[in-house]
Amino acid sequence: MTITVADQGLLVTMRATKHFTDSVRRDLYAHETWNIGLVYEPISTFAEGEATHTIHWLSPPSNDRYYADPFGLERNGSLYILCEEFDYRSNKGRIISIEMKQKKYESTPRVAMEFPFHTSYPYLIESRGEIYCIPETARAMEIALYRSVDFPCRWEKVSTLVPRFPARDATVFEHNGLWWLTCSGSPTTPDLYAWYSSDLLGPWVPHPSNPVKKDPSSSRPAGTPFVCDGILYRPAQDCSRTYGGRIILNRVRVLTTDAFKEDSATVIEPNVSGPYPHGLHTISAAGDVTLIDGKRNEFIGFKGIMARLMIGIRDHVREQTAQAET
Repeated sequence: MTITVADQGLLVTMRATKHFTDSVRRDLYAHETWNIGLVYEPISTFAEGEATHTIHWLSPPSNDRYYADPFGLERNGSLYILCEEFDYRSNKGRIISIEMKQKKYESTPRVAMEFPFHTSYPYLIESRGEIYCIPETARAMEIALYRSVDFPCRWEKVSTLVPRFPARDATVFEHNGLWWLTCSGSPTTPDLYAWYSSDLLGPWVPHPSNPVKKDPSSSRPAGTPFVCDGILYRPAQDCSRTYGGRIILNRVRVLTTDAFKEDSATVIEPNVSGPYPHGLHTISAAGDVTLIDGKRNEFIGFKGIMARLMIGIRDHVREQTAQAET
């Protein structure tokens, strides 16, 4: 059978239409539910690749919200987890604290950080006897450092590390005598940006090769870097197929003030037979415990679809009003 130019044009149009309708259906009908899991093994065991890990999932919150982006510290016999609590009713995330002892909830979750805008990814740092946190505040156009006044629920802002930059998932670590800060600048093009400093409080110098990496499958930070057998590993989100699809552990080969190079060491896939089979986008170390999150897509029904549309319209009006005022 001969395919004419008109037939080819029709096929292209049909494929484009299917892609569009699939996208709309996914966005409107697929309710993303994230939750936090604990693996009672050090994060370095994930560098082994083929090892099987038992995940202990937390009890999920109510249907109108989810938990994601976990980071934690052990203090006085308790494990404190800071994470994003996203509320679909307000279309906004805030940072909460979950205290666990003997693998059980010690108390109900408490609000640790809340801003007028969405925040997530509460990256924790210990330095000079102090506890710091860098929450994602892309809406504020800055990377800001907060110091714990009364861990885990009282914080004060001590410095703006990088101003005028809409950073996603800012991640800070020490390597070869310098502090390093990595992040992505956009959710749609998850390139990797880097800064370096001799001190956590700065000043921070942008890497001359920014963005140092352009690969949607392994650029955007996904948790705490760690060293295993003398090799620095950097977790990254694989966003090539879907947001938060899986995690790539990158093996950092070169990290200097004028060069950056890494390659993929292993892949951490979601457990397709578990309760959260559709995604995985954060892995972090909390002592000898590893924290992760997992995603499950659910059908939200007509009521949920209409509620999400109304939230989207409301937020669009707010953004347009704010732009007009400026």
